[in-house]
Amino acid sequence: MNGSAIINRSRQKNSALSKCLTCGLIAVAPMLMTTAQAQTVVPTNAQALCAVSPQTFAGWFGGNVSLNGVVNPANSIAFPTNNTDCDFYQWSAQMFLWLTSPAPSTYGGNSMVFNSPVFYNVSGLNAENKRTYSQNLPNVPLPLLNIRSAQVGPNGLQRITDKTGHSFEVLPAPQTEKGQSLIKNSAGKFVEINRIEAQEGKKPSFFDSANKKIAVPAQQNMDATVAAKVAPHLLTMNTKVAKNMVQAFQANGKTVFVDSLGNTIEPTQGQAGSLSGVLLGQNQSLVYYATMVNDVFAFFQTGVANGNISNPNNVFPTTQAEVNAVVNYAASKGVKIPDQEALTMEVKTAWIDTTGLDALGLKASNYITVNTSVPLYNKSNPLLWIPTGQNKPVKLALVGMHVVGSTNGHPEMIWATFEHLSNTPNAAYSYTSNTGATVNVAQDTTGAWLFSSLKSATPNVQLANFKASPNITANTSTPIGPSDTLRWKAWGSGSDAANVLLENTEVISTTSSVLNQLIKGDVRANYMLTGATWTIGGKTVTATNQVGTNLLNNTTMETYDQGIGSTKSSGSNCFSCHSNGSQPVNQPANTSVSHIYNTLIPLYPKNK
Repeated sequence: MNGSAIINRSRQKNSALSKCLTCGLIAVAPMLMTTAQAQTVVPTNAQALCAVSPQTFAGWFGGNVSLNGVVNPANSIAFPTNNTDCDFYQWSAQMFLWLTSPAPSTYGGNSMVFNSPVFYNVSGLNAENKRTYSQNLPNVPLPLLNIRSAQVGPNGLQRITDKTGHSFEVLPAPQTEKGQSLIKNSAGKFVEINRIEAQEGKKPSFFDSANKKIAVPAQQNMDATVAAKVAPHLLTMNTKVAKNMVQAFQANGKTVFVDSLGNTIEPTQGQAGSLSGVLLGQNQSLVYYATMVNDVFAFFQTGVANGNISNPNNVFPTTQAEVNAVVNYAASKGVKIPDQEALTMEVKTAWIDTTGLDALGLKASNYITVNTSVPLYNKSNPLLWIPTGQNKPVKLALVGMHVVGSTNGHPEMIWATFEHLSNTPNAAYSYTSNTGATVNVAQDTTGAWLFSSLKSATPNVQLANFKASPNITANTSTPIGPSDTLRWKAWGSGSDAANVLLENTEVISTTSSVLNQLIKGDVRANYMLTGATWTIGGKTVTATNQVGTNLLNNTTMETYDQGIGSTKSSGSNCFSCHSNGSQPVNQPANTSVSHIYNTLIPLYPKNK
């Protein structure tokens, strides 16, 4: 395929890719990898479809590029309405550089923008299914971080993905005190399951303690009373909700997932028998996670919840008038918002202990680091780690970041992700070079990677889970430890997608131009954009209106949600989980696309 053919293809209905050429073309110098550590090599000869021009790049820094210097946030209010894919990728890159910039004094202190007082940490769910804000404070480490909790869906239930990439929320079956599931028989009575026989795509058979097959109704409907106990807002389950759920039955250590038609579904590798994967690096460190939002998000959510900000369409602010209401509300509380043009931001980060990096040939100085504390575990049982109730101070290295934010015309938010270059080997991929030729890149098979030993023929198999929180439990008889991770979709698109060359080339050209214009020694040059996704016209999320690199996964956060191969039919993406439920498809996407929005306790009590 020649270059002109690629340029003429577009993912977005209102986008002419030729406009990307006005983004600026630059000659990119080769990126030399001089260290012993393995690194993802970002091609420097990709067709410059989305390259950031030197003038634009310098403008991000306020006029002059400086070493580890301050970058301004992208102006999300002025985000172009006649946009191209390039606008979204460049917005993402600028926002990452801003978030990881030294915090200006006007932000109130601390080392970087994302841990300055203009950002608030968001807690996990408490017993009432609520979250709380905690504002970053000057000269105070990040709050205690923990390992991952289960991925949840739109109804707040744990989520799994089948081998076709279809995501389901999991409704647990009622259980006995011994942990065995109960099922309603044909007489409408609950019977304890002792054994399950199941085959993918077929109805399972359940056996009681006498090893007698349990007679169940031809249509084993999900019990709405169980749903109401697990998620109180599900007082009734309509057909659409039930269709996107599976019920989990457990017996003698085996878990079987049954869909709304009564058939067995098989989760992707790594998820079987577990609902919440725990990730460890090759340095034996657990991966820790944090969620943060900016001041615009916090005051918008608080103002709407308390009735001080009118939001009839229930959407994130995307215009100057809408953000003015947020700024005015914050001012009424004595707070000045210094970066209102950023609009609402939600940031998810993944971290690993710097201890042991040197032994892998990795340097802590090549990572963005923070000081914090993490839980200590009793590891005397290699199959069950139990928290001791004590914490230890650590220096953590940033290994992954989701950058999510609203822009003009896009209340569904742009969902972008970044990873450290030394995280994970790539599967094979292709792109278009600056000569118009197709370049095929083989799968990475050498080097020392933080999340792979390259020894496994079946990567991304989960070895431990957080299902029995706060304990960490081995999935099998294999001791808890690091698994081999592979990035199946190297740049967020399926290898068999019709436009994979275009998407890969756009993301690569954006990433390459940014990394090679940072001054040598800038720690941010060790992180790469691997893609971003959004919806056409900012509308409610559907299966057909997601654009950009819409098979995007971060291998430090969606490690086990990638599917089992590089094709578009396998794996999930951001919007598989962050959807808008039953909202009409012709409406702007509402705030339910963010799982934390409706669960947050406002910053201030109502009328205070």
